[in-house]
Amino acid sequence: MSVGEVKAALRAAVEAARQGRRVFDKAASEAEAATGTANAILRGSQHEDVEATHEALAAARAEVEPTRRRFDDTAEHAGDYLTRLG
Repeated sequence: MSVGEVKAALRAAVEAARQGRRVFDKAASEAEAATGTANAILRGSQHEDVEATHEALAAARAEVEPTRRRFDDTAEHAGDYLTRLG
């Protein structure tokens, strides 16, 4: 693989990471809106399935920022390497 091919692959990786972040952000936003609606409907329920759902949603919410950072870090590191290649 030539340096030019490596650079092209890195550019594609950076763009893919940026696009992935945009898609992820949209999905996270839609999921948050749906979660808000579900919480309003299910407020006060003590049913074990509802409680399990709340726990699962909280666990998913906790992964949003780390996942965003992974997309950003991927784009940054690939971009840095591309810069070093010249």
